[in-house]
Amino acid sequence: MKKTLSILTSLAPFVAAYFGFAWLISLTVGAHGIFAHAFDENAGWKLAGYLFFMTHLTITAMSLCFHRAHTHKGVKFHPVLDSAMQVWLWATTSMSKLDWVSVHVYHHAHSDTPLDPHSPVQKGLARVFFLGVADYSRAKSHPEVLKIRHRLPVNPLERYIADHLFIAPIALGMALMVAFGPTWGLILMTTTFLISPIFAVGGVNALAHWFGYRNYKSTDNSRNLGFLFILNWMICGELDHNNHHSHPSSCSFRHKPWEFDIGYAYIKMLSWVGLAEIKHLHRSRAKAPSEATAVA
Repeated sequence: MKKTLSILTSLAPFVAAYFGFAWLISLTVGAHGIFAHAFDENAGWKLAGYLFFMTHLTITAMSLCFHRAHTHKGVKFHPVLDSAMQVWLWATTSMSKLDWVSVHVYHHAHSDTPLDPHSPVQKGLARVFFLGVADYSRAKSHPEVLKIRHRLPVNPLERYIADHLFIAPIALGMALMVAFGPTWGLILMTTTFLISPIFAVGGVNALAHWFGYRNYKSTDNSRNLGFLFILNWMICGELDHNNHHSHPSSCSFRHKPWEFDIGYAYIKMLSWVGLAEIKHLHRSRAKAPSEATAVA
């Protein structure tokens, strides 16, 4: 009861701010926002399209920037592009490079052991999928994770983001409310902020450590699920997870001819125009490795 009351008390300022801003919108641009009729027809399809587009854009930024560049150093992006991706992730996930990278480094060091912050082997598939974001939040303050965090290089923008996690998400929420009104703004804002918990923190860490096939023997339970093509495209190739855990520094997760990593395709295109520099790339052997195993 006390915990529930504490949660409600902490949410009260946000609820009050929402209704206050909704009232202000109704007095200025109108109760339904600037684009008042945007969802009058085919609202369900439009919302699905928004989710599909925003998921791909957000998880692609997370995969390329936080994951492949800053955690594993497989690629280096032009500073302007890197900053743009970090600001986008700040607005859509309320995450900073310092938090995300330190937790992920810790995950790789203890993958699928009792110390892993989000292992379905240890905690069960349902918990990691639905409550993985809570475990991620707790892991950020773990003493060993903080040691990793303090060793990470940081520039002024990254420091500002880490110290002001809620500024950009609030600004994004307000912009959506102004554009589409308080009701649809709230729906789109909620949809946006659920992308990372469902598709990244929960989805990849839960599903790709639970079932799938393995190209490599490893001490953890990482698996490849790239055959779920549409989902793997949406989340930027992250489902070929056994490949990644076996060769974490590689900026490509595609190790077999039938596998496809849209993230590496983006990296190649960016390298052609001077916005990315490939640092590490695993090149598969000509023959399939003997350790490949069947779908679990």
